[in-house]
Amino acid sequence: MSIRIQLVEDHPVVRLGLKTVVDAQPDMEVVGEADTVGGALAAARELAPDLVILPLRLDGDLRGIELCRELKGLQPAPRVLIYTSYNSAEDASASFLSGADSFVHKREDSARLLDTIRTTAEGRRTWLLGAETSDETDRLRAAVERSGLTEREREVLGFMLQRFTNTEIAKELFIEVPTVKTHVSSILAKLGLRSRQDLF
Repeated sequence: MSIRIQLVEDHPVVRLGLKTVVDAQPDMEVVGEADTVGGALAAARELAPDLVILPLRLDGDLRGIELCRELKGLQPAPRVLIYTSYNSAEDASASFLSGADSFVHKREDSARLLDTIRTTAEGRRTWLLGAETSDETDRLRAAVERSGLTEREREVLGFMLQRFTNTEIAKELFIEVPTVKTHVSSILAKLGLRSRQDLF
């Protein structure tokens, strides 16, 4: 059976290139395309793809993390592969915390992207983001796994890694600023950090 894939990309040329490469594979099929967060969610609900490929930047802003989190909340939830030109440790870690299954930097060749699509569809995580950030990201991911962070604390940490202020986090999660401050203090304590600056 073919892997049913939804492409999310707001640059038409990039999206066409991705579609051409993916549709050329005998075991893959592009079943839907979108260029906005709203369009991506609507298409995912309607089409129930096996896997969604999306960038970190959408609608002129870093909306991929938010979109990934919402996609992983669907029933059934698709696998999500982040395919992006942003590969800092903070970007990769925020993607991990949002529930992304795999992360591929756009400098990787198409063969590695296709291999990652296959392994992700099988339920295996792959993170290809360049040697300069891999070690730092792996350390943070390991610390998060050991820390016992709650699901809400993971959400807050994802926003902290994107350098959101407490007020901005409160707005995104529809909670009060004092509640955010409590979560931030708990996160830092569980990770053994003194301040937000130690995350970067």
